[in-house]
Amino acid sequence: MKKLIFAAALLLIGVGANAQTPGQFKAGVNIGLPVGDAADVASFTAGADLAYLWNISENFQLGPTAGFQNYFIKSELKDLGAENVNFVPVAASGQYSIVPNFFIGADLGYAFVTSGGGDGGFYYMPKLGYQQPSYEVYGGYRGVSNDGSISAINLGVNFKF
Repeated sequence: MKKLIFAAALLLIGVGANAQTPGQFKAGVNIGLPVGDAADVASFTAGADLAYLWNISENFQLGPTAGFQNYFIKSELKDLGAENVNFVPVAASGQYSIVPNFFIGADLGYAFVTSGGGDGGFYYMPKLGYQQPSYEVYGGYRGVSNDGSISAINLGVNFKF
């Protein structure tokens, strides 16, 4: 129950940040290479994200984000009956434009594990990217932490609507 309340609070922070200012919807995909303990069991990761960010100031955006991430288990572990690890992150997302075409940002929230066993945990993703009016390309470090961590270095693209 605490996890659900935490995730709902993060969404409300993003939604309530500045509902009067027009925002921007983003949808994207990403791929990544597992690092740390995750690299021992997974060969790569892929996922999709949705976000809606409001313009808080000229260079800063804030809002809710959610997605789906799949860690593809190595074939030798699949032969032993292991299954892919999937999680659904629900987070607040912030993005600051350093100069018009480059930004830094972070997503912070909670990731719910949907398959592969284990519990969810604290979700984080610092990122750096290049943006244009209709799309953005970013690199980031995506992780879920709860008595250990599962993480990856990611490359993604978001389309802005």
